[in-house]
Amino acid sequence: MKIRRVQDKPMELHTKGSPKLRIRSGKKQIKGKSTVHKVKRSPLSGMKRKVRDSGASVTLKKHSLYTMGRIGAKKASEQIEGGEELAESAGLTAFALSSAYSSANQISHIYRRKKQSGQMKAANKTEDSFNRVKADGSKGYVRKRDTVSGTSSNIERKKYVVKAKDSNVKKQRGKGGTSSDGKGGRKQGFVKTRMLKAFAKKKEEDSQTNVSQTVKEAVKGRALLLLKKIVTTVLPAFLGLFAVVALVGTIVVAVLAVIYNSPLSVFFPLPDTGYDDPRTVLSSYYMEFNQKIMEMEDKGDDITYQNTENGAPISNFNDTLMVYMILYSDGKAGYVMDEEGKKNLKKVFDEMNYIDKESSAAEKEVGDSLGKVWVTAYCPCSQCCGPYANGITASGKTARAKHTIAVDAYNPIVPMGTKIVIEGITYTVEDTGNLNHYGNDFDIFYAHHSDTSQWGRRHVVAYLAEGNTNKVVVTSSGTTVHNLTYEDYIKKGTLTKEQEEMLTDMMDSDLWDQYYSGAAGQAVAELAMTKIGCRYDQDRRYEEGYYDCSSLVQRLYKEAGIELPATASEQGRYCYQNAMLINKKDLKPGDLIFYSYEDNGQFRDISHVAIYVGNGMMVHAANPERGVVLDPLRDGSVVFYARPYK
Repeated sequence: MKIRRVQDKPMELHTKGSPKLRIRSGKKQIKGKSTVHKVKRSPLSGMKRKVRDSGASVTLKKHSLYTMGRIGAKKASEQIEGGEELAESAGLTAFALSSAYSSANQISHIYRRKKQSGQMKAANKTEDSFNRVKADGSKGYVRKRDTVSGTSSNIERKKYVVKAKDSNVKKQRGKGGTSSDGKGGRKQGFVKTRMLKAFAKKKEEDSQTNVSQTVKEAVKGRALLLLKKIVTTVLPAFLGLFAVVALVGTIVVAVLAVIYNSPLSVFFPLPDTGYDDPRTVLSSYYMEFNQKIMEMEDKGDDITYQNTENGAPISNFNDTLMVYMILYSDGKAGYVMDEEGKKNLKKVFDEMNYIDKESSAAEKEVGDSLGKVWVTAYCPCSQCCGPYANGITASGKTARAKHTIAVDAYNPIVPMGTKIVIEGITYTVEDTGNLNHYGNDFDIFYAHHSDTSQWGRRHVVAYLAEGNTNKVVVTSSGTTVHNLTYEDYIKKGTLTKEQEEMLTDMMDSDLWDQYYSGAAGQAVAELAMTKIGCRYDQDRRYEEGYYDCSSLVQRLYKEAGIELPATASEQGRYCYQNAMLINKKDLKPGDLIFYSYEDNGQFRDISHVAIYVGNGMMVHAANPERGVVLDPLRDGSVVFYARPYK
């Protein structure tokens, strides 16, 4: 990231300018010497003007102090964030209070005017009476009345009114009346007073109602103003955010729709469709297929695989699954295992996994290995030879122990007269029999039936012995399991160029490494590392601190919640039956490696098992001398690799 350097500049101090005073008196504005700027009117300027006008009608003793306070408050509001809004709110409150105060003043003023009007009427009556008394001369003196005009002082009028009132009262008392006219004036004055009070009270109530209504309207106006600000500022941003979220949501939905209708859906959590998972269905196909292979092995068929790695058959489970997804999930939810989906998956499975019983011929030189062959034994008794129990071979020669050996009469592995070395003894092919029917390649002659029983049926390595011609054509008959890889399927030429490229990309090992978490296997690998140094003992294999190879695997996987058989060969059978085989390049911590070091007659002659712990290392119970040890991964004599969980 590049950082752009900003050129240093001297720090500038920003300060407020000199205050700009505007002093109001009534409705006229007196401008001072300072510059007066035009103020931008807000939506509440009308209300604030009414507040100022109402404030101008109230007499204050220290008007200059009031003016300075208003100016100071205004300047203070300008210096703080949100001060203008606070000032407007304060103005609303001031307007409400000033309105109430003005209304009260108006009521008081009306009341005073009514009261003074009554007093003036009484004074005028007294004045008229006084003039009449003067004309009659009943009092014996004459007093000149001061002329009261519109320009006379209030003080002189009040003095005269008071004197006239006193004279009138005395006159009324002298006559014993209740009023100046002597006709119930007191009652009439009382009624008028109550009317004035009622009028004043009504006026006050109306004023309070107007104040309350004004405050409500002001608050409502303020709320509407804030709402308007929210709509004009926040709403566009919100709508923009909503539009972005909606757009992103639409894109996500569209992407997911594309993914789940493409081969990539197999790498994502599949939705609950009510159907089986394609991996579960494919596993069931492999289980049926592998069961047939094991039955053929039990009958003696020699099973070979088209694709192997270090002698171990490869697993093409992922290859089969991905070919199906490429062919049947483009624009369609290929993970839906309805009847049509199962039919299509089975079609792909049968194309990539099938069995051939065939014979193959190859030239071998003296000393070459024929590989492992199935060998039985027979003698010249009727139980072994039936009607041919005379010891005469198919070649016309008499059979001899440790010399004569027989091959299949219809599909011999080597020609008659070929010399074969089996377990250090050289035999000559001189006889034939129905060997392939029982899955056998050679039949060794013994003189006594007890020897044949002791030999039984063995799977051993055979070699071409000296005395043969330079080359011998060896015909191997047996069963070949075709386990096609995705590359083999591409070679068939049935895919388009685009399909071939996508299939190749989806079979990338890094992609599958990300898919398989190996959580259970990792736990097993970590437990296995804690057992290094424990003793090897088959008799005490279930005691703490003692293990053999298979009990180590069984006990550690049991701690991880997975139940496995007790012996190595049965653990291998379990993994093979349940389509749990994997390839060496896919090994993860916790995976198992099965070995064959001897012909023990067990499943695939498995005699040992180890636990892969990562970084090319494995933990296993080796032997009584070494115990449980950490060794480099061994490639020799591997039967297959397996991951005993899904």
